[in-house]
Amino acid sequence: MAATPDHRTAGADGDAGERLTVDLDDWPLNLDPYHVVDFNQALVLDAVTDPLTREEPSAAHPGPRTGPAALETLESDDAGRVWQLRPAPGQTWHDGSPVRPAELAAGVRRAWGPTAFTLPDTFAAPGTRIRRDAGGEFVELTSSIPLPYLPELLAFPGAAPVRETGADGWIASGPYRPVRADRRLGRIELVRTPSRRSRAHPAAAGRLVFQVYGDRADAVAAYDAGALDVCFSTGLEPSMFAALAERADATVRPLALAGRLWVRPGTDSLLDTPEGRAEFSAGWDREAVAAALSGTVLPLRGYRGLWPGANPDDHPEGVGPGTTGLRAPRGSRAELTLTYADFPPNGHVARALGQDVERRFGHRIRLRPLDFRAFAAAVVAVDYELLHCISPAPFAHPASLLTPLHSTTPGARALGLRDRSVDATLERALRTPEGAG
Repeated sequence: MAATPDHRTAGADGDAGERLTVDLDDWPLNLDPYHVVDFNQALVLDAVTDPLTREEPSAAHPGPRTGPAALETLESDDAGRVWQLRPAPGQTWHDGSPVRPAELAAGVRRAWGPTAFTLPDTFAAPGTRIRRDAGGEFVELTSSIPLPYLPELLAFPGAAPVRETGADGWIASGPYRPVRADRRLGRIELVRTPSRRSRAHPAAAGRLVFQVYGDRADAVAAYDAGALDVCFSTGLEPSMFAALAERADATVRPLALAGRLWVRPGTDSLLDTPEGRAEFSAGWDREAVAAALSGTVLPLRGYRGLWPGANPDDHPEGVGPGTTGLRAPRGSRAELTLTYADFPPNGHVARALGQDVERRFGHRIRLRPLDFRAFAAAVVAVDYELLHCISPAPFAHPASLLTPLHSTTPGARALGLRDRSVDATLERALRTPEGAG
């Protein structure tokens, strides 16, 4: 949740130019600004990592795929267990020296742990080595399990090249560079530096400060005292959420993340065919929906009904069943249920997605909002007909998005998730990826 103003002139610390101070959740506490661990840090992903690129569709991957700009190509064998990562040409460090494959490999290795995703080191140590062929040097990564979602996952933390500096120190590429990090104070400070590959806006602040608060009340008090420019959270307890919702200046700015649709195998619909999925993907404008969401700022009080136990009729304006009454094609189900996690902006995206399915495929859509625990359980059990997720990357399988729920990850431990049957189901899903939307 963000409140205005977003910028203030930095003067108290003697800093030149604009400074933007941002509150981060203490879940988990992470002071590695180049490897994102929660959605709060995802809000500033573009400011601190290389930009993302879209690969052209190919026979193997007919839809657009997103990958990190640090790579020129990212290719795998048919099973997805061996990947070749070729660095993009022209990358340089601040001193003009070129980025080497070894530095790219170091960035890939550092991307494993802090993201809380279950990656190959959960099952067997991943191997990254430098190889050479006629095209030059490249990084080869091997895994004991298939990694069909690796391009998208590397795009999420940025996979920024890393230059080791000794004593566990390092620097990474990107338009902002850390100048100070204090774990005791929970504070990261970065300054903006010239970068040919940067997407930072010309008017972006010259200095970014990330301040971590373990207690939401402390963060709110700091905002009230003028110590924070932006105060937001993705993990509020219902009581704190309700308290903040009473504030006149408390607002929600939805994340501009891509929407994904998965179809349960065996569902009686054209959407459960390769042709139907291709037609849906070709017509569903994720970018337009994301752009519309990113430009909206909504009062926080309108989202009180999203918490379990609240009034189920208290939906934000514009969210509801919204069916058009179109007839389904002969021989297929007239109505399908669309399951989604009930937090902003999922309700808005789910309604848009449902209306699109109704218009183009004829199914009446019944919305099924679930709180996050119930949503995660539904995904693991394949308890859905149609499933929608917001995602910072178009994962190839819904289980890929839920790998943080594996009991070996810090996020799962923080939530108290230790169900071995869930682990086994996720591992099976990752070994047999299907159901891409």
